[in-house]
Amino acid sequence: MKKVAWVTDSSAVLDESLRENPHVYVLPVHLIINGKSYLDGVDLTTEELVRHLDNGEVPSSSQPSVGDFKKLYERLAKEEYDLIFSFHVSSELSGTYSTSVQAGKMVGIPVFSVDSSFLSYPLTLLLKKAIKLWDFFQEPEIVIQSIHAIKSKLKVFVWIGSLQQLHKSGRLSASKYFLGSLMKIKPIVTIENGKLEIKTKVRTWKQATEKINSYLKESMASGKIEEVFMLYGRDERQTLEWKEMIQAEGLDASLSANPLGTALALHAGTGTVGIGWLEK
Repeated sequence: MKKVAWVTDSSAVLDESLRENPHVYVLPVHLIINGKSYLDGVDLTTEELVRHLDNGEVPSSSQPSVGDFKKLYERLAKEEYDLIFSFHVSSELSGTYSTSVQAGKMVGIPVFSVDSSFLSYPLTLLLKKAIKLWDFFQEPEIVIQSIHAIKSKLKVFVWIGSLQQLHKSGRLSASKYFLGSLMKIKPIVTIENGKLEIKTKVRTWKQATEKINSYLKESMASGKIEEVFMLYGRDERQTLEWKEMIQAEGLDASLSANPLGTALALHAGTGTVGIGWLEK
């Protein structure tokens, strides 16, 4: 049986099973806060980042470099791994996937880089699925083809906590930011083909939950939901209303609550809350 390494970047949100997996490796995003450099998840936890953002500080970030990737891939080759799968944040949001591809061509070990088209927990979910697929099929091409098929079954909806943060990240134009701020409107964003797209606009949290719940119930009515996941910024209590609604519906699917992760918190603000699901 081949020895396989699994690499991702710190825009993913690793759950306990992945943190305990000795073959999973994370390349951290570089963060600069008040002139000080941090490695995401190494020198700075998500909770600490949330506190910085809530205090009005504006971190800058940079993706892992080609050198960072090359160094890790070479180390994994020396540790006698036979091949590497490298899963990363959407290429529409970051150059991390492209950097992984470049580094993979510089090392003497097969590297299969995968553009997840997502970030945060959805990226994590795809990584977990890939590990299970590998255990069953042991064929890189089958794993990658299957993951691309699973991506089309992922639905994610996020209520943006900070228009200002989304504007600073370059994901919202100045005109839309000004108009939204003036009218006290915040968008519900979905991810389509790897891009953040505005699904609709609402003014209140109640309107946001009602609208997103309607999307979820449409999928629930089909009876084809395998997993539901919630995303929170400041603390897990932000997801309480959704948890209660899903439990009341008696949905036969796994349910989890997960932190936003660095990338989504930086782009959308710590008040952001999201929900998503994987259809069967």
